[in-house]
Amino acid sequence: MGATSPAQERVAGIVLVGGTGSRLFPATRVVNKHLLPVYDRPAIAFSMDVMEECGVDTLVLVCNAADKEIYQSIPTWLGYADIEIRTVVQEEPNGIAGAIACAREHLEPEGYEHIVVALGDTLYVHSSTWAGEILTQVEETGCSAAVAVIEHPNTKDFGVVESIANGTVVSVQEKIDVHSSGQVCTGLYSFDGSIWKRLESIVPSRRGELEVTSLLQSYIDDGGLTAVAVPEEAGWFDVGTPDRLVDAAIARRKVLA
Repeated sequence: MGATSPAQERVAGIVLVGGTGSRLFPATRVVNKHLLPVYDRPAIAFSMDVMEECGVDTLVLVCNAADKEIYQSIPTWLGYADIEIRTVVQEEPNGIAGAIACAREHLEPEGYEHIVVALGDTLYVHSSTWAGEILTQVEETGCSAAVAVIEHPNTKDFGVVESIANGTVVSVQEKIDVHSSGQVCTGLYSFDGSIWKRLESIVPSRRGELEVTSLLQSYIDDGGLTAVAVPEEAGWFDVGTPDRLVDAAIARRKVLA
């Protein structure tokens, strides 16, 4: 575990663990959804595994104010002592790109070459040993950023990615209201150090949020975004609803049987 890029460049991580978890009420009225169990482990553990596989040495958890203390204490109750964990509160619920921007003060001054970003409620419950490809494929293709994708029979609830044969992404669309199959974002990304300047140019969407698709589009415009295929055996799940949380737990139990 703890793979690094071929050039041995420094890698930092960001995991987004805020939000209200409204679709999981009432369970999430008192417990952050990223702390809910996926069979034998809290959801946050699977994101932590990804960060280990990517060789992250400094990790920023972007959380709610009420949960800051528990996330700061992760090494005490969950492990991952080799990763320096910092926490920052997202004061305003202004979208994924807005949440990523909250980590800027912690990471930009230290000049990390790669920033790995994971959504805390999209998990790989079987295995994350492949996750380092989010960095190695960037190196191999000469791109500046990568997005982890998987084929899905119903793209309606996810960001939809279109790429060409060599993996270069040509478009990303947010939650198209069409029932169709295709490549979808699985909530894992890597970016180069230009991410911070790119975030400055993002403007709120029609729903008033700073969208991650706008950040990805800035890389697409430069021809610098590649799609990394998540293996089916990774066991990818979005655990943002009760049904999906149960499905992920069942899949986790099967792999441990």
